[in-house]
Amino acid sequence: MSVSAPGKLMLLGEYAVVDGGLAVVAAVNRRAVGVTLTEPDLRPSPVVQGVLSRAQAAGAVLPPGVRIDTSAFHDADGAKLGLGSSAAVAVITAALAMGRGDEAVLRVAVEGHRDAAGGKGSGVDVAACFTGGVVATRAQPGPVEPLPRGIRGLVLSVLYTGVSASTPHMLRACQAAPQWGAWMSVMRPLVERGVAAWRKQEASAFLAVVAEYGRAMAGLGKDAGVPVVTDQIEAMMRLAAEAGGAAKPSGAGGGDVVVMWSRDGDAAQRVAEATGSVVVDLEIDPRGLDRRA
Repeated sequence: MSVSAPGKLMLLGEYAVVDGGLAVVAAVNRRAVGVTLTEPDLRPSPVVQGVLSRAQAAGAVLPPGVRIDTSAFHDADGAKLGLGSSAAVAVITAALAMGRGDEAVLRVAVEGHRDAAGGKGSGVDVAACFTGGVVATRAQPGPVEPLPRGIRGLVLSVLYTGVSASTPHMLRACQAAPQWGAWMSVMRPLVERGVAAWRKQEASAFLAVVAEYGRAMAGLGKDAGVPVVTDQIEAMMRLAAEAGGAAKPSGAGGGDVVVMWSRDGDAAQRVAEATGSVVVDLEIDPRGLDRRA
């Protein structure tokens, strides 16, 4: 059995989703590919171990091991791009272990991925890798709403900062900030507005939400004492706005990738050249989990 799953991009709702809010997540066309092994895998990752344990508890007869290729989630120099490789690994492992592709696989993947993270994680990244396309969802388990793959009149670009960041570290620091609750009361309604604008294909309204959400992420990080929005990302956000678009960190911030929407397809390249970042060749992947015998 050969199984593949896409990477993911957090488009909107970082931080808010761990406080009960919505998130918008996209599957992207950097795919991990996994196969079952006939010999035991002596060095499984924590995610693979967590998912296999959950699959076994669900009654699955486990293969001796699995091998998963995540090389597509790195750039040409081998740097990890922050596109959700661990979520894709969780989905693939669950599908290989259970020999199926239904909602039970998603549940096992979410639980095992969460176990590997010490019981934390919203699971929305796993849901996007499983489902494909663009989805709006809350922390898993829960309903997953497919959204149109884009917004009319806007071009989505992804820019890599060249810096890797630790999501657990950023999240812990931000949740410990005394102002966490106040920022959540700002960010959760913003995501609701953003999802409504996406459904209605209202480009201007969505750009306004992205800009405001990016500023809220910056404010949260400042109050928490961590650089959610670094100087480089702040410059990217400013230049995107000057070009008539909007940009924000994708994920916890501090580095990794930035998502930018613009009406001009060349605007992202100009922002990248001015900020020392790189435009990543990515597209929304409509395919989620793909099982091939």
